[in-house]
Amino acid sequence: MKRLFLAGLLAVSSLSMAAVKFPYPQAQTYPYASNIADVWNCSGQTASTMLLNQFEAYLKAYYEESGNQARIKFDEDQYTVSEGIGYGMILCVYFSSNTKSYQSQFDKLWAYYKAHSNNGVMDWKIQGFGGTVGSGGATDAEEDVAFALVMAYHQFGNSQYLNDAKTLIAKMRTSEFASDGRHKVGNQWDPYLNPSYVSPAAYEIFKDVDDASFWSKAISTNYNILLGNRNSSTGIPSGWANMGSPYSPITGNNGYNFAGYDYDAVRAPWRWAWSYAWYGHSQAKDLSEKLAKWVSTKTFGQLYINMKTDGTANLNGEPCKSNGCKANGSSIGSLSSVLIVNDSYHELLNTNFSALMAQQPGYFHSNLRLLTGLLMSGNMVNFAKATPVTPKEFVVPESCNEVIEYHKNSGAFGWNSTSVVLENETNTSVHMGNVIQGDHREAVRHLTGLTAGSKYTLSFSASQTPGSSLWLTYAVNGDSLSNKYCGAMKKMPIDITCEFTATTTDAFLYLTLNNWDDPQVDISGLKLVGPDGKDLVESAAPIADVAKSGLDKLNVSVDGKSLLIQLPGSQTASAALMDMQGRVVSKFSVTGSERVSLNQRQGNYVLMVKQGSNSWVRNIRITE
Repeated sequence: MKRLFLAGLLAVSSLSMAAVKFPYPQAQTYPYASNIADVWNCSGQTASTMLLNQFEAYLKAYYEESGNQARIKFDEDQYTVSEGIGYGMILCVYFSSNTKSYQSQFDKLWAYYKAHSNNGVMDWKIQGFGGTVGSGGATDAEEDVAFALVMAYHQFGNSQYLNDAKTLIAKMRTSEFASDGRHKVGNQWDPYLNPSYVSPAAYEIFKDVDDASFWSKAISTNYNILLGNRNSSTGIPSGWANMGSPYSPITGNNGYNFAGYDYDAVRAPWRWAWSYAWYGHSQAKDLSEKLAKWVSTKTFGQLYINMKTDGTANLNGEPCKSNGCKANGSSIGSLSSVLIVNDSYHELLNTNFSALMAQQPGYFHSNLRLLTGLLMSGNMVNFAKATPVTPKEFVVPESCNEVIEYHKNSGAFGWNSTSVVLENETNTSVHMGNVIQGDHREAVRHLTGLTAGSKYTLSFSASQTPGSSLWLTYAVNGDSLSNKYCGAMKKMPIDITCEFTATTTDAFLYLTLNNWDDPQVDISGLKLVGPDGKDLVESAAPIADVAKSGLDKLNVSVDGKSLLIQLPGSQTASAALMDMQGRVVSKFSVTGSERVSLNQRQGNYVLMVKQGSNSWVRNIRITE
């Protein structure tokens, strides 16, 4: 029997919601770009529903209300910056559907913007719902807020949004742009340029409601800046640029003396692709196509933040040493946005979109993932000109019912994995070899025989294939379902030492690294030394992952995102699901037979079932 899912829609709420004109998801092609991400999985998720899940998690993590106002929490969550209000307003407009409108959240964010405005524009940094920390406007925030207000008018039908937009656009035009249309970085400062502030698609929208002649001039003037700033070989922009031609990269105010593709620059490619998709600007096409050609030669894991504009990153030097140079939700989404300009990049677009959905959250990472994801999936349509479409039903193919047999590791010596073939296992070492499935190499090591209350020192070494330069994430947990002893992300080769006081009789070592450059990793020298000087690892007998009595008749199966746990008769037990960084992501109780729906994203996890003093542990794979 085929399973049917309505892409992007949730169960209908008993509360009535005002209809919106463009209910999410739209997932339609653009006037000038037909290449959109159309990934799906056997759980019935599409690119649109994956993105909606990310948005709902974003609201829980970063959206906060107080009375009739709401804010988006910054990296330091006691602060809010004006750009975050703009991002949040755009997202609330675009993710609204007929079953869940975010108009109320939009209104409260707009109320916050107005409550913290000075001379018509919001001060750029605010302490919670309190006073100003950083005064003066930031031009990119005004552009995004004004754009969101115009789209809200077309989405929700309230003419006040359009009136408010006109007032803000006029104020921005006179205080945050030069007379020739050049953008300034704010209304109180104009020392240099920021290419990511240039938003030609928004300027086209402003033309329709404000001074058309000025905004036409702004489009041509600022495109000249973008074309001069981008690297002539790779097409990569910088975060900051000098005031005059050739608009070359400068350090600006990014805080770490680096003139390149930083956290400011990541917004620029998204704005280019957006402008081409909506209006077909020749300059946007030029900018996007050159960058897309470079992106097409890289895996998503090589789309680093903090690269030089020539595409190189000194992983052992600055700014990587202090600020990190790796692919993440900001850089992957931004650089992959430009792939929509050419249908030949469709497969890569889907690959990179899927990778984007799997990135770690964060204020900037989550905002950029959602904004770029909207564009890449065809859900960021021009409400002022587009025709709404009815969300399409997605039919899960019969092929999803096929059983796929993967390599199964033995669990010998306590090592296990569902994502990588384990070889040369001993009590103290293991080789993490070929990938079985998934985007990461992950393994878990079960350690037994501890005494609660005693102090232990766990140590091991990790090395990789010569020529690789990778980071290993490790975590050490007890089996109380929530206690984490230690953990970090370190660049290999490494020697790790972790001291902790045991709270239970078992511990677990989790190891995670990305598959970039196809690394082969060796873990060696594993020791777990107690207060008596005895090494529990060296003296342990080989164990399997179902070693403890009392749960030997337990049966567990995973079907996509559904987990079936079966205990004999009506026995009871507690269970927890942990990710490969040792974090508990779900807890539940089991009586007899229980089927649990899993909301975690695709990947490898450790399932622990406890019954009294007995525990059962297995590494499982969520495939959809």
